[in-house]
Amino acid sequence: MIRPPLRRGRFRPRNRGQALVEFALVLPILVILLLSIIQFAFIFAAQTGVTNAVREAARLAAVNTPTLTAGQATTSANAIYAKLSGANGLMARNVFGFAATNVVAGTSVCYSEFSDATGTPAVKVKVVGQYLHPIFIPLLDGILDGLDGTNDGGLRIGSAEEMTVENGVQTAASITITTNCNT
Repeated sequence: MIRPPLRRGRFRPRNRGQALVEFALVLPILVILLLSIIQFAFIFAAQTGVTNAVREAARLAAVNTPTLTAGQATTSANAIYAKLSGANGLMARNVFGFAATNVVAGTSVCYSEFSDATGTPAVKVKVVGQYLHPIFIPLLDGILDGLDGTNDGGLRIGSAEEMTVENGVQTAASITITTNCNT
């Protein structure tokens, strides 16, 4: 048996506003998700910038003037530290939105003596760069701020690089460096 067609509006269910209500419920979650992706993109870009800056500073320290004494190491460490964390330094060129006040106290340039694989005395430099990246999204601030162990309004990111200083041929008597760090 064939049924007659339903008249328009008479027996039809009324669900015209349902999609709008569902969208209003899902929209805040989608906005938070989008803002989280943007925040993590900024953090990832800053981490890459800090890594590049630390690598460049370590390379500069490794090919800098010869570092055979503690005095030379201190002079070189101060110069490299200034190039790394200064207002126009390597971090400023590599980190978007850089602020010199956000360089964390653990940033350092250290020279130390060691024996290479052949037993020859040598000097190595270790550059550590740490930066406090601000968190722009207020809802994420409460989650991300404590991940690094401190509640300081940002997320600490950092990198470390260690290279052998290219001092040329050395003798054991010429190296008197213990450790010189600029923090």
